[in-house]
Amino acid sequence: MEFTIGLWLVRLAFLALLYGFLARAFTALLRALTIEQAQAARPAGIAYLVTPSGERLPLRAVSAIGRDPGADIVLRDDAASSRHALLTFDDGEWWVEDQASRNGTLLNGVPAHGRSRLAYGDVLTIGRSTLRLEQA
Repeated sequence: MEFTIGLWLVRLAFLALLYGFLARAFTALLRALTIEQAQAARPAGIAYLVTPSGERLPLRAVSAIGRDPGADIVLRDDAASSRHALLTFDDGEWWVEDQASRNGTLLNGVPAHGRSRLAYGDVLTIGRSTLRLEQA
């Protein structure tokens, strides 16, 4: 009889621990979801690349540019490489770095070698695409 009562107490303790774990897990998921919703409500980018047609492409602190569908800025340009260039926002300044692309990256018509500083209004040429950096 004492063994049966002890076994029931162990089962109840296990169930209490299980429900406590599930409650904490759902609370953490709900908190993460509300944070994601708050971030989604903010403007998409901290700056934009603007195409000649006026399309504004939002940038993040680190943005990959190229033909690859996984890139942050996807170009429909056969002259662009799949991972053509990388734009980064570091210490309050924008930088562009060519990623060993086939045709290179031009900054205001001059080939960008290594990591080059960008200013708002500068024009990037990637393949046959021209993109102007604008402040958000």
